[in-house]
Amino acid sequence: MLSLNPWDILWTIVNLLVLYAIFRKFLFQPVMNIIHEREDMINKQFEDAQKQQDDAAQMKSEYENQLKGAREKADQIILDAKTRAQEEYNNKMEATRVEADHMLEKAKSDIANEQEKATRDAQAKIAELALLAAKKIMKTGEAHDAGSSK
Repeated sequence: MLSLNPWDILWTIVNLLVLYAIFRKFLFQPVMNIIHEREDMINKQFEDAQKQQDDAAQMKSEYENQLKGAREKADQIILDAKTRAQEEYNNKMEATRVEADHMLEKAKSDIANEQEKATRDAQAKIAELALLAAKKIMKTGEAHDAGSSK
């Protein structure tokens, strides 16, 4: 049958304590060290991943800001080009208007000169015709006077 001997119980407890001390020294401590190392490694990888994610977010933000700046600059360039084109158009239109006004004034001046010349020519013709008529009248008057005095 089963008997309980206090010495057997004592030796069993001593054996268990020695076995526990050996396991703690050679098994639990190294295993816990490996677990802590892996935990530290995982935390470091997590921190690195978080840092890389933050860096990527920052770079994305910077690129978006640069893109926004480039778009604003492009819009400004387009606006400036439109403004310069409008100014050039207005300048060309003003130059064309001035030239047209100058041509119109020259044409009016030429017309006035031609009218004056035509008037002078007409007056000269009228004067010439008046002289011819006066000569004919004088010849007719002399002939009439010569025929009546006979």
